[in-house]
Amino acid sequence: MKNKIIPFVILLVICSFVVGCAPAKKTAANNVVEMWVMPNSLEPVADLEKLLKPFEEKTGLKVKITSVDWGAAWSKITTAATSGDVPDIVQLGSTWVSAITAMGALEEISKEAITSLGGSKAFVPVSWTTTGVENSGKITAIPWLVDARALYFRSDVLKKAGVASLDLATWDSFKAALKKIHDADIVIEDKPVAAFGMSGKNDWNVIHALAPWIWMAGGDFLSPDRKHCLLDSDAVFAAVSYYIDLVREGYVPTEYLELNTAQVSGNFNDGACAMYFDGPYEVKTLTRPASEGGAFGSLTSRNFAVTGYPRGPKGRYTFVGGSDLGIFKQAKNKAGAFAVMQYLTAKQQQVDYAKVSGFLPARLEAFSDPFFANDPHRKIFKDAVLYGKTYPPIPSWGLLEPILTRRFGIMWDYVTSGAEYNQTKIREQLKLAKQEVETILNQ
Repeated sequence: MKNKIIPFVILLVICSFVVGCAPAKKTAANNVVEMWVMPNSLEPVADLEKLLKPFEEKTGLKVKITSVDWGAAWSKITTAATSGDVPDIVQLGSTWVSAITAMGALEEISKEAITSLGGSKAFVPVSWTTTGVENSGKITAIPWLVDARALYFRSDVLKKAGVASLDLATWDSFKAALKKIHDADIVIEDKPVAAFGMSGKNDWNVIHALAPWIWMAGGDFLSPDRKHCLLDSDAVFAAVSYYIDLVREGYVPTEYLELNTAQVSGNFNDGACAMYFDGPYEVKTLTRPASEGGAFGSLTSRNFAVTGYPRGPKGRYTFVGGSDLGIFKQAKNKAGAFAVMQYLTAKQQQVDYAKVSGFLPARLEAFSDPFFANDPHRKIFKDAVLYGKTYPPIPSWGLLEPILTRRFGIMWDYVTSGAEYNQTKIREQLKLAKQEVETILNQ
């Protein structure tokens, strides 16, 4: 069934009680919706304009889209929030919502509005936890797109090493599989193949990469009451040690620790490593022709598969991130902004945008579309979002990430420096991280 687009005049009436915006006559001023997004696809503005074209034709609204680079987005959005010079609707990294909300910058979305979007149960559960400040009882953003991680592997390399995909199911069997691949000294098309690829301290992804292992070991970042940091626990140390040992035991070339995720992805696509963790957009890369920026036709694209994280001592987890949509309190066209939000979070648009961007939909029913249901690679990510976790949605989380990035980076220095590995120094860094985090929490 095609999604219905509610005419603009009706939306004005609806929005007068669902998002607190007063009814208004349709004028040139409220005929435009200003929207800021990040580069979610190769052509972020053009791709979204194409998706929104039927909406504009039906409603008479014009959505003016501005693409903001991820590196500048936090500064631009917070500056806008404090100055009042804001767009109507904005894309927010899911871990940013609580901080922007705490600034008083976002419009609260009423229960009636949420019901009109399908209700909280219509969305990926872990993504819904990012829609406001924890335990506030207020929703200030709606999940739009989802990012989750899974394990990409070369089936031809595993076959040569005598490894089956089932051997990647647990921490112990995963490490044993890496050892087999490493010991086999596999060379394909004159290219040596490393067992595993991972990025190091120079990656924006450093916390997201380590988080699943911490959770799978039974550790966590903060206590349930959010007053204490738990990074000095034995569980967290066990997780960090397991992850570091993948390098120390030779399964990851040490030079990879100077790379970021995009560079490791490039190495995997070029056939230089047998396995690595990445998001759903890598499926798009490996199934898209080179003329469109993809790697389809390469040896890797003909021999890749995807599976979930290996199960740890306390279960299987992956990091789930992504982006939400929020409406600024000082927006000039809240009615139009809500109409855009409603359109972009509907099932068909969720599927269509996933095809363009490579990200996952935030709406659960979108996963029933054949694009996900009939694709063995994308089905893995459907499962992943259901066992995924994210960080505590507290206003101070944005201040904590730089601390964690720095401390985890120093730990990698101990691995790559050539000096004798010292577990005591790792514990010291975790304790220092705890102290610095709690300083922020107790402010």
